[in-house]
Amino acid sequence: MRYMRKRAGWPLGNGVGIGNVPTLLCAALALAGCDDLISVEAPSRVAADELDDPGNAALLVVSVAADFECAFGDYVIAGGLTGNELEVGTTLIVTKEYDKRDFNPSSSLYNTGTCANVGTVGVYKPLSTARWQGENTLALLAGWSDADVPDRSGKMATVGIYSGFAQVMIGEAMCSAAFDLGPELTPAQIFERAAGTFATALGSAGGNAELQALANVGRARALGRLGQLSEAATAAAAVPEGFVFNATFSNTPDRRRNAIWEGQVFIPYATVDPSYRNLSWDGVPDPRVDLIDTGGPAIDAETPLWVARQYDAADVPIPLATWEEAQLILAQAALAAGNLAGAVTIINDLHTRVGLPPTFASSDANEVMAQLVQERQRQLFLQSHHFGDIKQFNIPLTPEPGVPFKDGGGVYRDQVCFPIPDIETTNNPNIG
Repeated sequence: MRYMRKRAGWPLGNGVGIGNVPTLLCAALALAGCDDLISVEAPSRVAADELDDPGNAALLVVSVAADFECAFGDYVIAGGLTGNELEVGTTLIVTKEYDKRDFNPSSSLYNTGTCANVGTVGVYKPLSTARWQGENTLALLAGWSDADVPDRSGKMATVGIYSGFAQVMIGEAMCSAAFDLGPELTPAQIFERAAGTFATALGSAGGNAELQALANVGRARALGRLGQLSEAATAAAAVPEGFVFNATFSNTPDRRRNAIWEGQVFIPYATVDPSYRNLSWDGVPDPRVDLIDTGGPAIDAETPLWVARQYDAADVPIPLATWEEAQLILAQAALAAGNLAGAVTIINDLHTRVGLPPTFASSDANEVMAQLVQERQRQLFLQSHHFGDIKQFNIPLTPEPGVPFKDGGGVYRDQVCFPIPDIETTNNPNIG
């Protein structure tokens, strides 16, 4: 199991060494030790006609993980900018569109970015690539035998889980989407698809406790987005206490770097939004949103630069699935079922675990719901959830729509999902 680690010090600086990044199945597969589930010595190149060789099954699974982790890092920072977690600190127009919430389906970065270069973070292409890679590899594994591929079921569960998470994030991010030239799908249809993918992965996980927990967190997240809270609670309750599964990153190649570190330290174009600064509970600073005021500006030389302390290096992981997330889903389900005391208990238990006073008390459902939303904002800070939470829980946008954009270029908009790209609607015969 992979755990977060913190480092001393905070080397601030503006790096500029950004070169070409080869495609994943050529040279970006050096993920030694990226997952306890898979251990593989990755060659530098894999010929395309060898990808259907069962002898390369382990390498294919590693490639799925790397494609997903690249997309995941970009989604965290793109969602943070579009939502309330981050504020743009660059003059680069394509990046400012995220913060401004103003998107063009033909040219905006969310659909043209490929998660390969600093400051050009993408959403639709990287997540779609990760989703397809997972499903394509799953199909290959299904066509091979257990004799051909050691731990074939575990590998099938692994790639299915990564594909499921990619689908969930597409559902959270996009106003609509399409897969493999299929029909245009609503977010609800995408979440349903993801929930089914996680259920299938659970069937392949066998006795692998880590895979089971990971799939259950993903399934609970998808079902929670659908409002199917009873079913979501069943999945969340199966997650063992203390569970955490991290997306891993490294300093090389460029696409393997932690995107939050890139955007806040390497080339600091994103600062933590003022609404997240100096948060406390009952007079005690909240360690879940642990920030540094650098005292200097972002790359635009104007925006005050506040950074998230936990992402202090290129190779620091980002939590993908945690027991704490599962607990918050259980609290939401308890509240929906009228069990306010159960939700309050979970909130206070989470406070106790991080050293905050367990002093929240309320018998008002609206107050408990408001606190639960606040707990999600803090507990899951910069872990990919808040952009989806804005829509699900109707969280007010900051700055609010209509406020003049800070550089004088129009106003903040109210777009809280990305339109399906024109390239999809133009080339897909099943979209009218």
